[in-house]
Amino acid sequence: MDKRMFALGMATLASVYERLEKIASDEVLSEQWYRMLSDLSNEQFKYAVEAIIKTQKFAPTIADIREKALEYGREDELSSEEAWLIVINDVRKFGSYREPKYQDWKLEAAKNAIGWQSLCDMTEENKSIIRAQFMRIYDSFKNRQRQLELMNNEELEKIISKLARKLNSGSDEPRQALPG
Repeated sequence: MDKRMFALGMATLASVYERLEKIASDEVLSEQWYRMLSDLSNEQFKYAVEAIIKTQKFAPTIADIREKALEYGREDELSSEEAWLIVINDVRKFGSYREPKYQDWKLEAAKNAIGWQSLCDMTEENKSIIRAQFMRIYDSFKNRQRQLELMNNEELEKIISKLARKLNSGSDEPRQALPG
């Protein structure tokens, strides 16, 4: 993000939230906030500022701004319920004869964690249990990805990419423990 966009966004936030006036007017504090937010794009930052002003009563923190900025362009991201419905529809459509491969690594990894055959062999008695497990797994991958994006940590990104490849390939190799 360029400094002009940051200054405009902080001035807008300061006009709504009195607590942010000091940050917007203090050069040292403002520089620190810019450093923590500078990896966001202009569009992400602008989206976050507008969304926060429309939805939050209290002044945002750096973390609040980063979290809201990551929602930009994510309107098409699946919820765990939507991911479950995709898998269940494919179970009905293909059965155990043809296992689909999904582009969304989180969906593919959650499917593989449960196992396609287990999904196909579900009964009415265990369907709610498998659904809950699938959704919990899918949400944990979404949360892990969100944490990665919030922290903008390249090392963690490599570990998650490696994990996704292993889970998506159905590899039996030992899995490296994830940090955190």
